Amino acid sequence: MWHAFSMILMSSFCVDMESISLEAFDVPLRGRLSHWILPSTDSCILPLGFQDQLITGNSPFQYSILLLSKHDSRCWNLSFPWDMTFTPETANDWSLLLSVIGHLKTPLLIVSAPLLQVHAAFWQKCVMLTKVNITFVSLMYPESTNNQISHFPQAIFFPKLDLITDTQFIKIASGLPTAIQQSIGNLDLRSIYRELRGSGASLCLSLADSSRTALTRGIQQNGTTPIYNATWFYPEMNGALRLHLSDIRMALRTITDGMANY
Repeated sequence: MWHAFSMILMSSFCVDMESISLEAFDVPLRGRLSHWILPSTDSCILPLGFQDQLITGNSPFQYSILLLSKHDSRCWNLSFPWDMTFTPETANDWSLLLSVIGHLKTPLLIVSAPLLQVHAAFWQKCVMLTKVNITFVSLMYPESTNNQISHFPQAIFFPKLDLITDTQFIKIASGLPTAIQQSIGNLDLRSIYRELRGSGASLCLSLADSSRTALTRGIQQNGTTPIYNATWFYPEMNGALRLHLSDIRMALRTITDGMANY
């Protein structure tokens, strides 16, 4: 009976998402680089969905490191039990950080605050530490996406759509690097905004090839430009369970009606 219930639940939910032809984001982010776009410069907090995608259901990180920018005092609002914080400025600072990372127990979580310009060379060197399992999260404000994305991450998460307008949503997409925009050039962004917002979901651009080789190539920015797929995700903790309540009720009614016919 539970199998039948699950199948009905999944089919009833997929109908809603089929109208915009997007699949759910389901690529593990552990050991990879992801970008999270915050709703505005007024709020510098860990984004909604961060907990579900990176923390819940996974083994705990041995160390969590926050990289701060001295140009943005709001990044101190990034509440999390950080084990270390760095404010790298000079080349020597970044070299010291790499040295520290190479000697820590894994898995590691490294989060860079908005306005901190993390050069592609740093990500590349971290990826080359093959014995170190590092999960990277880069936070950014909407208006700085083009300047901060100097490499191709595994995923780019948009803000919770209730917090931004459709105009802001389209502006964020148009502010991405040209190579990434080309992957989503055929999307009807206003329709996506309307339907995802109505279902409580948000947009995520996911690297089509999720292999480590592709990620390294993307960070190095040589060879073929990586291709991104548009996917959806729930931008809040346990959002999927809450939003499925109406589907559960409908599935229960369907099962009850079906059993009455026997």
